[in-house]
Amino acid sequence: MLGRPLVTVFGWRTFGKGDANPRTFRNFPAQANGAEMLRLAMIGLVESGIRVCAPVHDAVLIEAPVAEIEGVVATAQAIMRSASKVVLSGFEVRTDAKIVKFPDRYDEPRGELMWRKITEILARRNVVTDHIECGR
Repeated sequence: MLGRPLVTVFGWRTFGKGDANPRTFRNFPAQANGAEMLRLAMIGLVESGIRVCAPVHDAVLIEAPVAEIEGVVATAQAIMRSASKVVLSGFEVRTDAKIVKFPDRYDEPRGELMWRKITEILARRNVVTDHIECGR
């Protein structure tokens, strides 16, 4: 609030302005360093060969063959723990995982409307929606 910078572990900065919301600055260290962890984890996931479909807020959506998914998830969680230790000076953030296997799909009630819209658009364009891969 006094115009001094707040800085993340890897140097991302924000500067306060007198008319800004104080919650923005109280929240910055947690949100910005959380983003640092996710960014570092994403790099590790991609470099390890894990197929990353998308970041999802503070999580990642990954894809692997059904027979390999448990092992790939375990590897992804280890990479995410490692990223947290780098950003948080050795503190390890636990993760959880939800594994969804074909023909099921990830179901999030808050995303139901968006899912319906997307599948309707794809259906109008004659795009097969039985199995959508994140691809490479």
